[in-house]
Amino acid sequence: MKKFLAIIIAALFLVSTPASAETQQTGSSDTSAFALNDNIEKFYVTLPKAKGNYKSRLRPILIEGAMNTETEILVRALKNPVAYRDFNYLFVAGTYKNYPVVIARTEIGMANAAASTALAIKKFNPIAVINQGTAGGHDSALKIGDIVIGEKSIDFTAIKTAYSAAGAGSDLTNQEMLGTYAYDAASGKFESYKEFFADATLLKVAKEVAASHKEFNAVLGTISTANSWLNNIDYINFLHETYGSSCEEMETNIAAQICHTAGIPFIGIRVLSDNIIHNSDYVPESAITCQEFVLLVVEDYINSMSEK
Repeated sequence: MKKFLAIIIAALFLVSTPASAETQQTGSSDTSAFALNDNIEKFYVTLPKAKGNYKSRLRPILIEGAMNTETEILVRALKNPVAYRDFNYLFVAGTYKNYPVVIARTEIGMANAAASTALAIKKFNPIAVINQGTAGGHDSALKIGDIVIGEKSIDFTAIKTAYSAAGAGSDLTNQEMLGTYAYDAASGKFESYKEFFADATLLKVAKEVAASHKEFNAVLGTISTANSWLNNIDYINFLHETYGSSCEEMETNIAAQICHTAGIPFIGIRVLSDNIIHNSDYVPESAITCQEFVLLVVEDYINSMSEK
């Protein structure tokens, strides 16, 4: 989820195919991002409700998105969708390309992403997890609609700043990355990780999809996570130059942390909904592009499993 309070472009964009950065334009509309999510919620409440625990002969693929706008296309792609609710989080289970898939609406932010990911792992026992959605750009080369395939993710607030005396001013760029803690199977205890890397197979599949579907401008990069909304371009440039940060959002790294602890293959995939470096307004409909790309990744991942 990124920058949720801006005015969105006209709703006609909803029926368009994935557009390139050059063809996507920001505009004004009376429809707010909140209203767009509310409209999707009207569809979600019509979904059949689950009776009893989830059962599947095959372990499902779990796809995560924080908001309705980041999950609607995925849910509509499922056959025989059934809604589960646990601890007020929504999960929709069904099949895609004849394989079980669960869509998790994680809700916005790191704590919600951690809780819903952990719940989903316990409830559905997924074979792999894909966290996807919108993000703000940290790379001046990226435009709205561009996709970042997360080779790795970081928590850009997991830092230790250098000492500064009272009255000496603040310089957040004088910092050391501390990382976050996840279970390490080799040592048998929780260790600090400055970055979490994508699962090799999921990354390979995503790269192949990007190479074979040129309608998407997808690049490899680093996804930065925090409960933060950065408008300081100098600091954004610092994160890009120091850590290779491609974009910022609020869920990926924490979901990766939970998956690492649980031993579940994981990848983050994000689409740029804005890039303040270019003074770009937030375009939530860019989430459609990301979901369509992710569905192609899921299809190829399913095929790769059937070939084994």
